[in-house]
Amino acid sequence: MMRYLTFSILLLFVVGCGNVPLGGRVTFTDNGEPLTTGTVCFVSGNQQATGKIDANGYYKVNFGAKSGIPRGEYKVCIQEADQEEAVPTGEIILNPVTGKNEPETFIKRTPLLAAKYAKIETSGLKFTVDGKKKTLDINVDRPDGKK
Repeated sequence: MMRYLTFSILLLFVVGCGNVPLGGRVTFTDNGEPLTTGTVCFVSGNQQATGKIDANGYYKVNFGAKSGIPRGEYKVCIQEADQEEAVPTGEIILNPVTGKNEPETFIKRTPLLAAKYAKIETSGLKFTVDGKKKTLDINVDRPDGKK
C-alpha cells in the first residue's frame, strides 16, 4: 500500500512539473529594431535553457531536447550575437575541398550588443518562470557608441 502511495505522489509531482512554453523578442532600446542573431540563455543553478534568436528577433526556449523551460528563478544572458564577415587576407591558398587556388579569408566578428549581455554575472537580466507569463521581451543596448 505504501509503495502505491509513494508512486502516486511521485507521479503527481512529475506530471505537475512540466516545462512552461516561453519565448519572446529581443530588440534594441535605441530604435526598437530586432537583434537578428544570437542565443538567449537562461541559467538557474546547474540548469540551462536556451533559445536561438531568428532573423526577426524572436526566440523560443528549449531545455535540452524538450520545448519550454522548468519553473524557477533564472538569470539571463545573450551570447553569440556577432555579425560575421569574411574578410580577404590578400593571400591565395589551395582549397582542399575544390582543389583550386582561392583567396584566403578570415571571419571577422563584430559584436552587436553591449559586452555586459554576454555573461550571466553582468547582464542584469533576471526572469521568474511561473507558468503565468509565457513571453519575455528583452530590450538591449548596442556596443558603446554604435547605432
